[in-house]
Amino acid sequence: MKIEYSNMADTPVIIVATHGHVWIAKGIDCADDHIHLKHARTVRNWGTTKGLNELVNGPTKETVIDDPAPVLFLPDAAVIAVIPCRSAAWEGKL
Repeated sequence: MKIEYSNMADTPVIIVATHGHVWIAKGIDCADDHIHLKHARTVRNWGTTKGLNELVNGPTKETVIDDPAPVLFLPDAAVIAVIPCRSAAWEGKL
């Protein structure tokens, strides 16, 4: 099934992928059978007490994210979940 990400081109999103990878990115663009994550950062430690979805409202004091990857492409088949976040909550943090 093809998923459309066009309405999330400039929205901060959490991406959960196969093999336990979790990224936060400034937005998603899609092309063919892969997605392009803008300024993707690995979420090293969620730092949450209520699960990953808590990060929709921004990082906690304990959240650890890596430096951004210049370019990150993922095949559609590797994406388990895309969680849109509140833009204001991530302003200046990505």
